Amino acid sequence: MHQPPVRGRHILAGKRVLLVDPYQPARHIHAGVLQSHDMEVHVAESLSVALCLWRPKLFDWVLLDVRRFLPGELLAFYEQIGDVSSRVHFVFFVGPPEYVSLSLPVDVSASSVTSVA
Repeated sequence: MHQPPVRGRHILAGKRVLLVDPYQPARHIHAGVLQSHDMEVHVAESLSVALCLWRPKLFDWVLLDVRRFLPGELLAFYEQIGDVSSRVHFVFFVGPPEYVSLSLPVDVSASSVTSVA
């Protein structure tokens, strides 16, 4: 049964996050913000490192910046993680004007995957 958050604690406190970003300054800032909300943050500088860190049922969230990866690599990573764990939530940093998306952006489609070799 779902327990309401303890008063004064952020609703995401205690959640485990895999933060994937090759750009170290952004990775550092995002990790700091998440940790300030009492989230357990694991960082990866690439999708391949993220796959090495990945364990089913270990992470609650995966956060990544779609602008920093090739569409085909991003889609393959997304599908591989999604196939293994249905409980993980993805958050995509997509830039202006939305900035954050809970679904894989439409410009990362099957047609773009075939054009990136």
